[in-house]
Amino acid sequence: MRRTFLLAACGLLAGGLAVSAQADSRLLHNGKIYTVNDHQPWASAMVIDEQGRIVAIGSDDDVAEYVDDQTETLDLEGRLVLPGFQDTHAHVLDASSEAQGGCELSPEDEVPQWLSALKACAADAEGEWLLGSGFALHALLAAGQSPRELLDGIISDRPVAIMEETSHSYWLNSRALQLAGIADDTADPAGGVILRDPAGKATGVVLDNAGDLALDQALPASKALQDIYYQAVLDGQKALASNGITSVADARVFWRRGHMQAWQRAAQNDELTARTSLGLWAYPALDDDEQLAELKAMYDEGSDDSLLRVTQIKFYVDGIIHNTTARLQKPYQQSLAGVEPNGLYYFSPERLERYSRELARTGFDMHIHAIGDQAVSDALDAIDATDGQGRHRITHVELVDNDDIPRFKQLNVIADFQPSPYFTPSFLKDNVPTIGARAYKMLPMRELYDAGARVTLSSDWDVNPLSPLGIMQNALSLGERSLPSLEAAVKAYTLDAAYTLRQEQDTGSLEVGKQADLVVLDKNIFDLPVSQIAKARVLWTLLGGEEVYRDKAF
Repeated sequence: MRRTFLLAACGLLAGGLAVSAQADSRLLHNGKIYTVNDHQPWASAMVIDEQGRIVAIGSDDDVAEYVDDQTETLDLEGRLVLPGFQDTHAHVLDASSEAQGGCELSPEDEVPQWLSALKACAADAEGEWLLGSGFALHALLAAGQSPRELLDGIISDRPVAIMEETSHSYWLNSRALQLAGIADDTADPAGGVILRDPAGKATGVVLDNAGDLALDQALPASKALQDIYYQAVLDGQKALASNGITSVADARVFWRRGHMQAWQRAAQNDELTARTSLGLWAYPALDDDEQLAELKAMYDEGSDDSLLRVTQIKFYVDGIIHNTTARLQKPYQQSLAGVEPNGLYYFSPERLERYSRELARTGFDMHIHAIGDQAVSDALDAIDATDGQGRHRITHVELVDNDDIPRFKQLNVIADFQPSPYFTPSFLKDNVPTIGARAYKMLPMRELYDAGARVTLSSDWDVNPLSPLGIMQNALSLGERSLPSLEAAVKAYTLDAAYTLRQEQDTGSLEVGKQADLVVLDKNIFDLPVSQIAKARVLWTLLGGEEVYRDKAF
């Protein structure tokens, strides 16, 4: 990245300390700097050198010797400074991409409104396929009519594939089913379920990995699609920077669709504004020997100054509780017809263990989606098989067996949570008919934290909003499941996240020698009620000392 110093001279500090200031160094002072450094939690000033590293931090007196008449200064006017946020689980490309269609439905609506919206979209949409998202699965299934026939009744001459609000199911018309190769007698693919009516006819709703049968047909590789993905990466940078995010893990890179090439193109053009780790999607249906060889060949830890690394593997072990596809130790009290009583596997425990063991030897860190308690247990077993190689994490972690709680610390497994607005008491109650009293133990964030596990917070954007401030507010608003303090929440989004991404020596806290990845907020969130944290606004974001976002008000 080109180093451009953009600060306006707003004040001067005189003096000098052990190392003289270099030309074009920068002083930030008169701030409230929360460092996430236990040895020096708070500071009021820092100096950043021309390479974008912190050379001094503390009081005005502490940094004075690093300031001379060539130092550019910024008076923070008492504003709060934090280390840049690090989102360890976001779908940057997917969230920003137009590839999966622009027909957006509201899960709050009902079937008649969805059909009306889809009909309008079909009138305007270009291309062969009509793609969209946002319907609510259970409302659709409760409509009393075949979902397939509902779509066929309004659109029969082109394929239609609509992603559910959670991204774990698709609503298809007959034409889409045909192109996807889904007939009434088609076997369920690995990690997926084709819902069928009592007569055995495909209903047009497919769960989890069965949806990829349609998407692979709808999104074949092309120059036009590659350009869309590239633009999505660029648009994603703006969203990250405006939310104060200076590091991110793209949690599902469909490398067979050209996602990685889009990221590499942006990196080569010096257009990334966040340190990025790509999580290569492990396809459940591919031959294991062939896929393992291809994944190993794509490993790339980058150079010291590279903003792009290919160092993670994204696995799904199971689905989600909402669709009764999360893998549980005890059967669901109610499950969707066609789904096994205990949920499904994308990867069997044996396959998951083999992949984890072999890919960890290459250098990859495992990023494992596991929601049900059996899936979490299987993920821990697979990580145990890596013999301590890697910094592996389990993401979502919605149900955990009591015996598995201490294993997170024992195996140094990171527990990655997305405490979205969904995890309210009413949301938990809604899951009681499906999983019984276990619903009230969902998202055991505090239990794992108290057991000594390393806990991180992340967004799962675009399923959830991107805002780290909103996620932290949620993490402190879940009663006995909440993290113990705002300090803990900030650390989970900064230093512990940096550890997960193997960069804690360089980022994640504001200390001498580290990169100046930081964010300035318009409000001091430490002075706000928890319910107001999300209302704070990002004013300024620096990556390695370089401005990547500035609010007009700053």
